[in-house]
Amino acid sequence: MVYFYPQKHTTGEDAQKIVIAPESRVTEMFSLIDQELLRKEFLVGSNITVCDYFLFMLSHWASGFSKPPLSFSHLGEYLRNLAKREAVVSVCKSEGTSLEMYK
Repeated sequence: MVYFYPQKHTTGEDAQKIVIAPESRVTEMFSLIDQELLRKEFLVGSNITVCDYFLFMLSHWASGFSKPPLSFSHLGEYLRNLAKREAVVSVCKSEGTSLEMYK
C-alpha cells in the first residue's frame, strides 16, 4: 500500500521517493518465490490453493515495477499458467482486468 499511496506516508513533496524501498523489498520477495517455484507447479503441494490466487493478484498489481514479476523465469511461467485457469479468467473478466500481458 505504501507503493500505491506514498502521499499517505509523508507530509513532504517527495512522495515518489517513498516507493523505491517498498518496490525493492517486494522485488526481493519475488526473487525468492521465483527460486521456490523451480520444478513446482504451485506454491504449496501439488494442487492449487488460495495462496496461488493471492500471489497472482499481488503479482499483477506489481506489473508496473522496474523488474516486474513476469520477468522472472519461474515466476513468469507460473503466472502465465495461472492466467489460463478458468477461475482467473472469469474473475479478471468480471473485474475488467486484462490478461493480455500473460500471453
